[in-house]
Amino acid sequence: MSRLLGLRIDVDTHEGMRDGVPRLLGVLGAAGVKGTFYFAMGPDRSGLAVLNLFTRPGFLAKMIRSGAPRIYSLRTMLSGTLLPSRPVASAFPDLLRRAAGEGHETGVHGWDHRRWQDRLPGLPAAEIARDQERSAGAYREILAQAPSTSAAPAWLAYEESLLRQDGMGLAYASDCRGTEPFRPVVRGRVLATPQVPATLPTLDEALGGEEVPAFFARMLREAAGSPWPVLTVHAELEGGPFAAPFEAFLSKARGLDLRPVPLGDLLAARVATGRPLPCCPLAPGRVAGRHGRVSVQGAGLLVPGSNQETGTP
Repeated sequence: MSRLLGLRIDVDTHEGMRDGVPRLLGVLGAAGVKGTFYFAMGPDRSGLAVLNLFTRPGFLAKMIRSGAPRIYSLRTMLSGTLLPSRPVASAFPDLLRRAAGEGHETGVHGWDHRRWQDRLPGLPAAEIARDQERSAGAYREILAQAPSTSAAPAWLAYEESLLRQDGMGLAYASDCRGTEPFRPVVRGRVLATPQVPATLPTLDEALGGEEVPAFFARMLREAAGSPWPVLTVHAELEGGPFAAPFEAFLSKARGLDLRPVPLGDLLAARVATGRPLPCCPLAPGRVAGRHGRVSVQGAGLLVPGSNQETGTP
């Protein structure tokens, strides 16, 4: 029986949507692979990242190491600053419909990716709710249905965003980095919306320190040794200059009997084991190669009022 690999595709920018999504759909279609696409629904304000040069030590070194100027066009790097921002998914509704029509799972990746990534810790609850409502509303306008899954931009989720999201009727979310599907615990309460965390490093975290073919070879080894692996690719990278190495990765995965699937399928397989999902908090943490903090799955807890030793209510 094939081992499963959750495949998550993040679409963060206007050009990633316009150019990277069609390229990835072609690559995935040729390989007979389905994944979960997460679309930023609102403005591409990637140019605001330049402000991190003044507020976050190490950001410039990370940009140089990863070769960002080679990956992102000057238009994208100035978007929302010297040049006006452009919509991401809402500018190309037919591409979102195409991804869904070709059998991929689709969800939302926030409204304003850059704003969430840079300002979430200080955003009031009303603004967090507004962001979540706007992204879900834009998705509904395009596909005439509510999103069934959501992924917080930059793997950043806080108590207010998790609590608000828990009332959206999602099948699951993918808001953090971790080791396996779990139920999040916020303020002692086990939430209804499971989390399917990204478990493997991303290509942009390795650029500058590891050759691209070596990175994908390592991902094959790590995925094969992990019970519930999730790989995140980006429309701007694997749908851009690194499309060919990603295509080779998919071919080699098939040879190793490793089957990429949407995250919903991975979660269903985990639930089908009959073992309760662990209940875990989320906490700020760091990931090698990524600038700044992300939300990380914590250790499983025994939650007061639960009826099983696993902490599952």
